[in-house]
Amino acid sequence: KFNEDIAFTIKVKQLVQIDLGNKAKPSAKEISKFYNENKDKFVVPESVHVRHILVAIDQGDDEKIKAEKKEKIENLHKQLSDGADFAEVARTNSDCPSKENGGDLGIIKKGETVKQFEDAAFSQEKNVIGPVVTTEYGHHIIQVIDHNKAKTITMAETKSKISNYLEQQKQMEAFSSLVKKLRENAKILIYEN
Repeated sequence: KFNEDIAFTIKVKQLVQIDLGNKAKPSAKEISKFYNENKDKFVVPESVHVRHILVAIDQGDDEKIKAEKKEKIENLHKQLSDGADFAEVARTNSDCPSKENGGDLGIIKKGETVKQFEDAAFSQEKNVIGPVVTTEYGHHIIQVIDHNKAKTITMAETKSKISNYLEQQKQMEAFSSLVKKLRENAKILIYEN
């Protein structure tokens, strides 16, 4: 039964391709129309590639521990300002799991992290060791590795992807229509022994 279903599907797809022929290929006008009607889908939001060092603050920390942690982050900041290797300092001192990657958090977009961290990350210059930033998680030292401004992908850049998408849509519509027709015209045979 499973193999019969596969064979049937392949046959219907072949019929769809014969029926559609060149009509499956979208025209330049159709591609342009789709692009203009969906421009918001072709916007790549602003993003930053960041790494950080975290000295975590726990709710139960008393004033003495808080002061020690503040002193620790300030000391780490001084080491980095004096030329220490960021990845190595992160690996040996950060309380974030990202320390295994030298503090690398990858690419973040706006709205993906807490406000204080986001504000600092999106306003810092590339490769600069930023000032200590405090969030609900603790004290951070942030370095922006790359900053990508928001941009719109041009129609030329995405033309082939739109074309493939529209072609698949046409094939799916034709496939559904053909299956419906075949079902409506199907004859049911009952074999009696």
